[in-house]
Amino acid sequence: MGFMIQSTRDPVHTGLWIVLAIFFGFGLIAQILVVNGIMQITPVNQMPRTPTYRATVDYRNYQYHSIVAKINSSGVTVTTVDEAIRTYSSLFNVGEKAAKPFFQNQFVMSTLGLSIQDTPQVGYQSESSNQKSEKVSSNFWGSISDGAAKNEAKSDAKCAGQGCSNSISAFDFRCYKCRERFCESCKGSGLTCPSCS
Repeated sequence: MGFMIQSTRDPVHTGLWIVLAIFFGFGLIAQILVVNGIMQITPVNQMPRTPTYRATVDYRNYQYHSIVAKINSSGVTVTTVDEAIRTYSSLFNVGEKAAKPFFQNQFVMSTLGLSIQDTPQVGYQSESSNQKSEKVSSNFWGSISDGAAKNEAKSDAKCAGQGCSNSISAFDFRCYKCRERFCESCKGSGLTCPSCS
């Protein structure tokens, strides 16, 4: 009551006296509640501690969680990696090409309970592709040199040097200024042909 009376007497600090009156009024009410047993105050050092748990996130597999959640919510059950690739390839931008390494990941396999099942088609395809690569590799360099010889023979371009009739290709020297092509004997020593230098 004294603070409220003081607020009427002091015209400069009226708000201060009202705040003090409210503060001490709540303190008096809290004391009355504690004495009557209606309210109980527990010291800080005796308060029960609630454990705070932080969810640990494994950031190495963080990207997989959203797709795994979609697969779990779909309701379709798959047991092997091949079935999962065929069933859920539409979730990926490039289809089975991206689905294959995703479902072969150890984290995804253990989370979805997938097993690896070798299909005989994969073995058959790899054998045929090995046979094809052996055939190509044994004759590869011979076919390249034959093709290069045919291209040189087909070249209709002639050297731009005066009096020279040697045939040239796109890989021969080209003058920086006039942009003409020259054979090895007519090219000169710099970036330009002898007539432009």
